[in-house]
Amino acid sequence: MEKEIWMNVSGTEKRIAIKEKDKVVEFFIDRPTLKKTEGNIYIGRVIKVLPGMQAAFVDIGGKDPGFLYRDHIASYQVSTLKRSEKEKTSISKWIHEGEAVVVQVVKEGEGMKGPKLTGLIEFPGEYIVYQPFGRFKSVSKKMNKDEREKWRLLANSWCTKEEGIIIRTSSEGKQVNVVEQELQQLQQEYIEIQKKADYPSKVPQLLKEDQNIVKKVIRDVQKEEISRIVVDDSDTFQWLKKHEYNVQFYSGKENIFSKHGIEEELNKALKRIVWLPSGGYIIIEHTEAMTVIDVNSGKYTGKTERGATFLKVNEEAAREIAKQLRLRNIGGIIIIDFIEMKHESEREKVLAAFKEEIRADRATVIPVGFTQLDLLQVTRKKIREPLTQLLMDKCNCCNGAGMVNSVETVVYKLEREIAEQKGKDIEAFVIEASTDVIKMLPNQVLPYQIYFHPVEKNPFYNIRFVGSEEEAKNRIQSLKHID
Repeated sequence: MEKEIWMNVSGTEKRIAIKEKDKVVEFFIDRPTLKKTEGNIYIGRVIKVLPGMQAAFVDIGGKDPGFLYRDHIASYQVSTLKRSEKEKTSISKWIHEGEAVVVQVVKEGEGMKGPKLTGLIEFPGEYIVYQPFGRFKSVSKKMNKDEREKWRLLANSWCTKEEGIIIRTSSEGKQVNVVEQELQQLQQEYIEIQKKADYPSKVPQLLKEDQNIVKKVIRDVQKEEISRIVVDDSDTFQWLKKHEYNVQFYSGKENIFSKHGIEEELNKALKRIVWLPSGGYIIIEHTEAMTVIDVNSGKYTGKTERGATFLKVNEEAAREIAKQLRLRNIGGIIIIDFIEMKHESEREKVLAAFKEEIRADRATVIPVGFTQLDLLQVTRKKIREPLTQLLMDKCNCCNGAGMVNSVETVVYKLEREIAEQKGKDIEAFVIEASTDVIKMLPNQVLPYQIYFHPVEKNPFYNIRFVGSEEEAKNRIQSLKHID
């Protein structure tokens, strides 16, 4: 399906939205405070080996040690022992306490769990994924038979028996030397990392940080699926143009997300209630253990008998829930409480509607099935932090019963609103804001004097005045007198 990518990356907070059929289907957000480790490569220290679990704990310098399974150790993978013999061996044969090992983070840590690690590191590129210990050579199944065979032969000629390579769909139609050159670049990256690992200045140590959000999104979306990219940052625009994307530069004063309705879509994706076309609605509740979604008929009464009415709402809900899981990036265990269905055929229709919609999701979504209480159990792989967890906090005023925008969310919104005034005949701002927002606002070089009036509230701001510096001084003094 063709995709449009909208990039709001000119400020401190980087935001990217993907549209399909003119509807936002995915959001990506990056902030300086988000210390992401997924994709990073480290040299770590083995601190504990657990033969009973065939796993080891590895210190990579974070709060909690990472978890490494035996089957993901490089020496185990490239061993020439027969598979049946290898599977009988203990992890202690392949790794020992105190050893320094090169590992890559494949999944972020969460709660009390440390990150999941692998010794089978990989280097993703635009046309290929290079795996120094992958052993297998594979080609995208989306290519035609002749093209796949051509690339398979080339892959085997380029790589040793121990090396692995995945030829992406984007390689189709490309000149062979272009793809081969990317492989050589990635192979050189591995050589440089191995040199650092052989003579580390310290252990644990970060050897390679994964790419920025723009490159990650571009890397994960097939190039031929992208109809256009719209971006508000000139450096990013030039980089995308250099890599032959159909890219347009947005130079408007109003924030690109606000101008094109994406801000409104993002705000909707944070609400508990989502209305359905029929007048029914779903309620999305997050708990520490799972996400619970309740389906309600709402205003919809229908023109047919009650069972048919409920089935229509349930089918609509199933499709919408699949979209919301992707849009909000909800992962883990999901329990869906549909309106009561008396017949197995109705459950099958609802499940079919859900399965059809999740085909568009790049994350792995597994509908486990209905329980005896008619609750649909679903699991979805966690690939990023959920939007609500990233952008919102529990409300202090109601003892955590509700949710409000987090301090960071409010700060970056204020930063964008100030940036929209660039180029206007303005000298100063008077801004009423909560003290936590004032403290966190980035200390940027702006051509304005900003006067803050602090208030004790949940994260909040209100621009009280924009204009001359003299008038701003008078306004801030007036606010102080009122206090």
